[in-house]
Amino acid sequence: MQETRHAPVKSSLGPCKMRLIDLARAAGIPLAGRDVEISGIATDSRVVEPGELFVAVPGANNHGMAFVPAALERGAVAVCGTAPVPGVPTLLSGNPRRALAALAAAFQRFPAYELPLIGITGSLGKTSTAMLLDGALGEAGIRAGVIGSLGVRFDGESRDTGMTTPEATEIHASLRRFADAGAGVAVMEVTTHAIVQERVAGLVFALGVLTNLVPDEHLEFHPTPEHYIRTKARFFDMLAEWAPLVINADDETVRSLTAPLRRPLIRVSGSESGDAHVQARGVELGIGGATFELVITRPLMRANGSTLEPLAIPIELSLLGSQQVTNAALAAIAALLTGASPVAVQRAFATMPQVTRRMQVVHARDPFILDDTVGNPASLRAVFETIATVPHGRLLVAYAVRGSRGITINQCNAEALASCVASIPAEVVLTSSDDATDERNRVTEAEWTAVTSALRDRGIAFRSEPSLHNAVSSLVREAGTGDLVLLLGAQGMDAGAEIARETLAGRSRVA
Repeated sequence: MQETRHAPVKSSLGPCKMRLIDLARAAGIPLAGRDVEISGIATDSRVVEPGELFVAVPGANNHGMAFVPAALERGAVAVCGTAPVPGVPTLLSGNPRRALAALAAAFQRFPAYELPLIGITGSLGKTSTAMLLDGALGEAGIRAGVIGSLGVRFDGESRDTGMTTPEATEIHASLRRFADAGAGVAVMEVTTHAIVQERVAGLVFALGVLTNLVPDEHLEFHPTPEHYIRTKARFFDMLAEWAPLVINADDETVRSLTAPLRRPLIRVSGSESGDAHVQARGVELGIGGATFELVITRPLMRANGSTLEPLAIPIELSLLGSQQVTNAALAAIAALLTGASPVAVQRAFATMPQVTRRMQVVHARDPFILDDTVGNPASLRAVFETIATVPHGRLLVAYAVRGSRGITINQCNAEALASCVASIPAEVVLTSSDDATDERNRVTEAEWTAVTSALRDRGIAFRSEPSLHNAVSSLVREAGTGDLVLLLGAQGMDAGAEIARETLAGRSRVA
């Protein structure tokens, strides 16, 4: 899944004051100029508050040094940048992004040293795996803080950060909160954006999880698929020396990438793959979720040196879709390696609430409405595999084109969509979501053409609707008893479920 980003979000967590010279020494960054007291760290000149240190990180179009005057005008008392600022205390670094990670850690008194970190990376399934892992740990009495696409979550509270893996300031402020509150572990989704932009620089993970790899993902950010894969591989260097890495053994790219690693690899299969350390056997999918037996075929070494012995755990999973079986198997092993009991895993998975926009049931009947943030062909195929278990009349599909993500991924998605609906009579509405996306997610003309051309070339009928509201509401109004409505798409479909609910409420009032 692509990394989400919204308006700048500023953390209010952390100590009130710190001497700049002490911060510089702790972070290992030289100070040019006098010492001052700082009250926080900011990277966006628009949200600087008086007394803060402004770190001039490079952006997509401009270097942060260009915004130093604006930051000073708003009250910044010091700067971290590539060159001294006359008359202003300046921390000097040739790599302000890496410096930011070191400064954020030092400002928060290095909270990552106080609790074990579990990192989850991959193209798809990070959020679901993190939620399942959090649930299993919580059921076992292990308090976990989670940082990911659904925000920072801890002790039943959630706060949006605007990004899947937020800036280093937010990461370390959150880790400090977790540690001070007595958390037993921190779980973090790690994106390639965060790796390239060094938001996670300096972190060491006690356990890693790799869900899958889709090479064509994020080609709006990475120059080539190979660059994307190489960036994912940098996550391995963030693992402690003998930290276990739990991998999806059903993914050929994952197997190839991890084969040379000299560390404990735990291969997990969502089926009965013969050489996997962990297998999901006897999988049965249905509208209520899935049932299977999670089988650990051989002893597994934990990071603390103890052994997880072979066993079999009957699982009832409340989440829909075959991909969630794999996510659950990955999460279960991570939980068991962290200290959760098999019973805790069973209880958590059977009662797990739906994950937002991951095979989420928006309306259970008349019409049945399912919402999923499909981002690539594999996730599209998983949705249609799931709905094959749902008795329904007509199929109505609202599909939001992925904006500003490139022609390649959009063409591949369209071809997958065409393949899925080719043998199923379906009403398909394409939308560019002009009324529901920001500039970063706008659909380009080339992307729109790539999707429409792929569908036409394969003989798939569809209608176009620039407005997400009109696309979704028209299908929901049209749907009748027993019909199935699919809301599919990444950021462009984020508001689709709410539009569907409002439309249903309007139908009820009229009726």
